[in-house]
Amino acid sequence: MLLMPFRHAWRNVIFQGAVESFGRDAVRWSHGLNYLIILAVVLFITWPKEAFLALRDLPFTYNALGGASLVLLSYVSFSQGSRKSVGEERISLRDWLMLAPVSADTFTRGYLAFGLLECVFYWGLILPLLVMAAGVSGESLSHAAAGAVIILVCTGSYRVLATALLFCLERDEFILYLVVRLLYVFWILVSGFSVPLCNPVLAFVDASLWHHRHPLPVWPLPGVDVEIPGWILTIGVHLLLAGLFFIIATIRVRWIRRRAEQLGLAMQEENHGGLSPS
Repeated sequence: MLLMPFRHAWRNVIFQGAVESFGRDAVRWSHGLNYLIILAVVLFITWPKEAFLALRDLPFTYNALGGASLVLLSYVSFSQGSRKSVGEERISLRDWLMLAPVSADTFTRGYLAFGLLECVFYWGLILPLLVMAAGVSGESLSHAAAGAVIILVCTGSYRVLATALLFCLERDEFILYLVVRLLYVFWILVSGFSVPLCNPVLAFVDASLWHHRHPLPVWPLPGVDVEIPGWILTIGVHLLLAGLFFIIATIRVRWIRRRAEQLGLAMQEENHGGLSPS
């Protein structure tokens, strides 16, 4: 579901313009550098001081880095997703769609594709650190791959969610600010106590050697001797979340586009009426 906006993205004018703007935006590169520095500090602080086999317990370097990555990157996804990444901040979405010669679906796919590409950019920064942390913590490559997928899917889903909220609440900036922050607190913190299957940090731990410390429910398949790990269900929940809010964003942009076209026609009729002889 997260790949839907990427279909024909390179030929999407919205996506191309956003990528060009991203390449020239020093602020985003600075954010990426700061993000990488913070995670490097976390890796340094949690680096085990003794050999792995000499420790009585499993080193938590991998889980500490993964948890910090999820907390930071989820905040970035919610924060950046609730801000306009295409066009001027002061121009409303309706005015932008009236000025831009693109369809509503083209705009939505291009906008979301760029948002997800930005998530991939930040996600790619942590991969070397994640591999290092997995190696020193005794995690297998499959565990590291599962953790990387969890981070990418969850943070990408939050980006889609925040973007859909931006499209729906762009005129109510204060409400948008509150809703986005509350959702961030819920998914990262509150869900760990109320709905563990929705919590990305617990899913990351569940996919590591520490899964016995914070177990998520394991769901058996009826009629088959197979059980689905909790972290896979967490990924499924986030994919459904992304799909739902992708549909909401698409419907909202189509509605705004239709209203903008109706407003444009009304203005044209008014102008023609004013110019016609009495």
